[in-house]
Amino acid sequence: MLKLSNLIFTILIISTFVSCKKESRKEMINNEVWDNIELITKNQRITIYKFEDTASSEKEFYKKISGEGFSATYKLDKVERKNFKINKSERDSLYKYVFKLFTKPKFTDKSATDYAGYIMIKLKDRNTTLMCEYKSVGEWSSISPETEKIYKLVNAKVELPK
Repeated sequence: MLKLSNLIFTILIISTFVSCKKESRKEMINNEVWDNIELITKNQRITIYKFEDTASSEKEFYKKISGEGFSATYKLDKVERKNFKINKSERDSLYKYVFKLFTKPKFTDKSATDYAGYIMIKLKDRNTTLMCEYKSVGEWSSISPETEKIYKLVNAKVELPK
């Protein structure tokens, strides 16, 4: 009788632990835990914050100072900084597109010469960063439905290279 009650007690404790663990995982996804999203292209960085309706863009401009082709030397000429408005529903949509891109990544065999088509997308929360990077893929915005939605949403606010 004692062994049966110990077994029942053990099963009860384990089932409680397992069900609690599943709940916390669901809660984390449903709470959309993130601080900011960064989109980084070859010469631009866009930062969107979860709790701010103003986002920022920094675009670098280079000028050629010598050489030809791959051996050319470029120097940073200027940095253009812009702020733009992005409302809560747009930020929430952007998060959903980015989160889906990370949880169901799209691998591509697209390839482009001259390193054309670059994007790095980062989802940050306190001391954790998730990221996805596409290099030399031509138009990164056409890799998946999520990259297309990300491009359309952000490009409507500030010019973004494809």
